[in-house]
Amino acid sequence: MCQLSNKFFSAVRTLSGDGPIKRRLANAYADNLEVVQDDDIPEIIRTKFVTLRRAMHSAKPANRKESPVFASVRKMSSTEAGRHSKAIVAMFSELVRVKATGERLKHGKGTTRKRSPKSRNHGEARLN
Repeated sequence: MCQLSNKFFSAVRTLSGDGPIKRRLANAYADNLEVVQDDDIPEIIRTKFVTLRRAMHSAKPANRKESPVFASVRKMSSTEAGRHSKAIVAMFSELVRVKATGERLKHGKGTTRKRSPKSRNHGEARLN
């Protein structure tokens, strides 16, 4: 859970930075949450995470250099991007709350697997 919390913390830190909300959302997800598997997510937030993943992979890239994440965010309104950003913050908040209370979390396969970060070109497009 610590590794998962760290990924969400990094995503929230990116979301709270400077720049347009769409760029911050795309970077927060692509850099921190894209590698997280659904089975690694506790049941308490899994539905929200699956909804976020679908939204972040809802559009086809315009070209080979653009990733599905950046294509999807590019097609979102700023309001939609803000809503997804708030969902990431809410999921992180829930992880912290559960961790602080010592509540047991149920995972899809019982444990969280360690993942090594993958190097990738995010295929950034202009996101405003």
